[in-house]
Amino acid sequence: MTMLAELKRAIQQLQEQKDALLDEIQKVGWEDDRSRERIPEVIQGFLDIKVLDAVTIVPERSPLPPNCSRNYQQWYSAARAMLAKNQPGRMGEFDQSYSEIKGLLQERDVEKNEQFKLMDLINFQFEVLAAVPSHLRFSMYDIELTAYSVLMDDELEASRYLCSNGFLRPAGVLAGVIPERHLKNLLRKHTPPIKYSKKAGLGKLNDLCKDSVFELATWRKVRYLADLRHVCGHDKAREPTADEVGDLINGVRDIVKSCTPSV
Repeated sequence: MTMLAELKRAIQQLQEQKDALLDEIQKVGWEDDRSRERIPEVIQGFLDIKVLDAVTIVPERSPLPPNCSRNYQQWYSAARAMLAKNQPGRMGEFDQSYSEIKGLLQERDVEKNEQFKLMDLINFQFEVLAAVPSHLRFSMYDIELTAYSVLMDDELEASRYLCSNGFLRPAGVLAGVIPERHLKNLLRKHTPPIKYSKKAGLGKLNDLCKDSVFELATWRKVRYLADLRHVCGHDKAREPTADEVGDLINGVRDIVKSCTPSV
């Protein structure tokens, strides 16, 4: 199981614990029957101040379930540790709700609006936690793309070095590996991802990218690069020229820099 899948599984467990806690609160208190419909306009009448002074309305209160505070604290500690490890930048939002939740739990008996506020605050904390996998997934893309870019730059620099020292065919072969890998990355990161065969070569990958990933002009450039790569790696009838290898290296650089995956 991958790290991200394991994290999602742990968050699912915390969601189940959170839902069980809120269900217990509603069993002894009020069921959350709040409507999401619009509240109609109400015209307020004049109040009789004398009558209002004579009546004191004490809102109904309901006890919180036994061990409610303990169960929440256990849930909070687990959720906070997971958030601190994986997205510490949102700890402020998470902890800001804690002080209000703690105050409500200390009351033991709560009014209906206080119960709903308590539930909303706990749900908000979970929503912050539930967003962590998405944050990590896109952060991984950033790390992957950065490392990928550095690797390609190093390979192109090695190709230039070989070319400048007269090793034309090895230089072309090394540079020719890059566009195939890059096009696979473009197809994989496309929204939605475009499937390709494991055995697909540069020509097939280029055709899959046509129109969906890049324009016709780019497709033609890649075809030209594929021809140059073939000369360097497979055509034994003649040796590639320095100009051809230079075109290949520069062309690969331009394709990589101009066509980047969108995530």
